[in-house]
This record gives sequence, C-alpha cells and structure tokens, in this order.
Amino acid sequence: MLLGLAVIATVMVVGLGVLPTRTWFGQRQEIEQAEAQLHVLRTSNARLSAKIDHLSDKSSIERQAREQFGFVDVGEESYTIPPASTPTVNLPPVWPFDLLQDPVARAAARQGR
Repeated sequence: MLLGLAVIATVMVVGLGVLPTRTWFGQRQEIEQAEAQLHVLRTSNARLSAKIDHLSDKSSIERQAREQFGFVDVGEESYTIPPASTPTVNLPPVWPFDLLQDPVARAAARQGR
C-alpha cells in the first residue's frame, strides 16, 4: 500500500510538474521564433512604406511615367532613337578581297558595338 501511494505521488509530481514545464519551454521557443519573424516583417513593412512614400511623390510618378511608358507633357515632343545597326561589308569574292573579308567584318562588328 505504501508503494502504491509512492507511485501515485510520483505520477502526480511528474504530471503536475514536469509535463507543464516541458510545454512551457516549448511555448517559449515558439514565442521566440514568432518574435524573430515579427521583427523581419516589421523591417520589411518599414522598407515598403518608405518605398510607397517615395513612389507616391509627384516627381517620382512623373519620372516613372516618362521612363516606363514614354509619357510627355503637353507641348513636348517625344523622339525615339533606334540603336545603330551593325555595318555590313560586302567585298567581291575575288583575290585580294577574299583575304580581307573576315578581318574587315570583325573590325566593323567591333565598331558597331
């Protein structure tokens, strides 16, 4: 009978002391992870809020409209300058020009860059 009471007392101590303590430590670890994630999210939100403020500025909106969509103000003219094409060199396929075709074409390609 005394042994039974000792077993019951031990089970109660383990049940009331050890198991809640393990749960409490596990919850502390989860809270620390959640706080770290919250810090990352707050930092990201602050950076995005600053970006929103910057992009909401009238001069920023105008710059984006000009750069991304080609918008112009009333009275302005917009010009598009196409990239320069690579110069072509067509020499006749006879001597001595057949020896010069490749070096001249390479030099023309370097200048076209």
